[in-house]
Amino acid sequence: MPTLEMTSASLSEVRENFAEIAGRVRFAHERIALTRHGKTVGAIVPVADAELLEAIEDRLDVLDALDALADHRAHGGVTLDEAFGD
Repeated sequence: MPTLEMTSASLSEVRENFAEIAGRVRFAHERIALTRHGKTVGAIVPVADAELLEAIEDRLDVLDALDALADHRAHGGVTLDEAFGD
């Protein structure tokens, strides 16, 4: 998986400079990787990036559902009782 260029900031740095960092994300569309003890633990990203990620995930869910429906139509399926019955 390709890595994006992101600025890194420790959690303590983010706590101390949150308003400034939030401004960089909001106005400069900067992505900030959050680190703790040198390990990336999260990220602060512009709202547009988060919305795009959600849209991509929704699209992938729809494609998975369509694949499952096509498989069901081609090969049949089982009832809920057969799948989860006691």
